[in-house]
Amino acid sequence: MHDARCAQLKRSLTDRPIELQYDHALAPSRTTLKIWAEDWPENDWEGRMTANVETLFTESDGLSIAYQVWGDGPRNFVLVPGMISHLEASMENPGYIQWMTALSSVGRLVTFDKRGNGMSDRIQGTPTLEERVMDIEAVMDVTEMTSATVIAFSEGASLACVYAAMRPKRVERLALCGGYAQGRLTRGYLTPESLKIALKQFRENWGKLYKPHPFSAFGPSEDDAEAQEAWAHFQRMSATPITVANLFELAARIDIRELLPSISQPTLVIHREFEEPNGADCAKDFLRLMPSTEYKTIPGHEHVPWEGDVDSYAAAIVEFVTGEASATIQPKRTLATVLFSDLVASTSQQARIGDENWRDLMNRHDDVCANQISRHGGHLVKFTGDGVLATFSSPTSALACAGSLREALSAIDLNARFGAHTGEIEIRGEDISGLGVVIAARVMGQAQEGQVLASDLTRQLMLGAPFEFQDCGEHELKGVPNSWRLHAVSPTN
Repeated sequence: MHDARCAQLKRSLTDRPIELQYDHALAPSRTTLKIWAEDWPENDWEGRMTANVETLFTESDGLSIAYQVWGDGPRNFVLVPGMISHLEASMENPGYIQWMTALSSVGRLVTFDKRGNGMSDRIQGTPTLEERVMDIEAVMDVTEMTSATVIAFSEGASLACVYAAMRPKRVERLALCGGYAQGRLTRGYLTPESLKIALKQFRENWGKLYKPHPFSAFGPSEDDAEAQEAWAHFQRMSATPITVANLFELAARIDIRELLPSISQPTLVIHREFEEPNGADCAKDFLRLMPSTEYKTIPGHEHVPWEGDVDSYAAAIVEFVTGEASATIQPKRTLATVLFSDLVASTSQQARIGDENWRDLMNRHDDVCANQISRHGGHLVKFTGDGVLATFSSPTSALACAGSLREALSAIDLNARFGAHTGEIEIRGEDISGLGVVIAARVMGQAQEGQVLASDLTRQLMLGAPFEFQDCGEHELKGVPNSWRLHAVSPTN
């Protein structure tokens, strides 16, 4: 579609009857949706919507991830869904078809079911934030999108922000729809007790007619029995009761405010004017902390973009992504998990065994560190005399590496302490710098012998990972503003 046609999105896409047909005969492994309306003139691009949408699969961490590609225009878009989704059940909703058709009319739009949701593989336990983020990368890889505008809804906005910080070259722009940087618990919308009640409601009432749970407010009126049945059906298709409860608890505890200043991509923050609970209060975090934001409200109260005034919502996003192209971002700064290690009592040990033996021992130390960092997918920045500095794209990998290093060094009679922090760093040739590096070093400085300490943001990104975090309280870090909550890390037994 030509850009000049974008203004036409403000006209209704559903003022004429739409007929939906699922054609399973085309191929047993895919579902194709055909959309058309009778008696629409051939030059009416808006009315004559025809979309052949296949449900396909790729892999992420050994799990099957279901995805679809809508449209074939010159721009790349990735739509990150909210906490629950089902690719094909969503297509039974005319408002969803209207939304997807509008967005894909100006480019190639990829969307997917995250792990644990919809047509993607079910999971055991709760996935970490970083694992869910990698589902975005998996669908971009399989569709050969080197970069894209990421449109994200509700909880998906938090994941999109993490991905934009981790992979800045792959994210051109962000459109955050009814999103949040702080979950319901961290922003005080829920208390620990009310969270327990919410989780119990999910486990007992999910997928049942007229049974309350925290997402009931997003459903249709109780007076509409047919719509209520469709809503309950969608719940059952999208996730199991335990999975949705686990995902809700993970989302309730999200707090990614610390990484927002590192996101330099142009960002549209958009929500409905009277939207609850993810409206104006949640938008404030993005607008205050992100350096390049636009703000837009759409009349109404609906949380879901494809309910209510879909046209205005879609038109605002299309206008944002089809505006004058900005220069390609070439960031010198990126988000990483920084890991420092330091040997404890190394001077006294060197005096005890002598310089020559100490030199041999340090050579073994360096080999162990290099091997473990490589094995866990990290980047060895440099040795720091009797320690090491390394970066990881994944906080889980960084802390797993710290645990392995602790054991491997102990086996050669060396005792170390470790500090990890996830934050923005500046790449300076072969070295790194920035406040994120300083914080990681100061975190390590608070650690005791054999201890792995992590900052609170690192813990937040790893909610659900196989690690235990012991709260060590607030600490003042030399040369770093404010106080910092630190956590001692150990593998889950």
